[in-house]
Amino acid sequence: MHVQKDEILRQFRCTGSGNCCRASGYVRVTVPDMINMAKKLQISLDEFRATIVVRVNGWEMISTPTHRPLCFLDESNRCTVYNERPLACRTYPDWPEIWESDAALNDEVTRCPGLASAVRQVESLR
Repeated sequence: MHVQKDEILRQFRCTGSGNCCRASGYVRVTVPDMINMAKKLQISLDEFRATIVVRVNGWEMISTPTHRPLCFLDESNRCTVYNERPLACRTYPDWPEIWESDAALNDEVTRCPGLASAVRQVESLR
């Protein structure tokens, strides 16, 4: 199924479950990402870096498995910085590790209802 990546991604529609934000992983940010998110949160870039960012192997991260694992989700599972979210968040589920094998794709499908729906749609066309 992972070989049908392009078609699955064309069918993908986010359902807003917030499950991708709960997945154990790392969310790296750039300076422009931090500036935009800080503006949205109405705090300075310095405050954003001091209270939200952690450095891992030289990279600035807003979420790791042990630091802010729910990232910016609110009580309704909505991202509070959605329009300013970093590239990793904007490109989900087009991440190389998801498409490396059918097993990896199937694992992600169990987490993401939107991806599960896209896979079902593509399977129904076969």
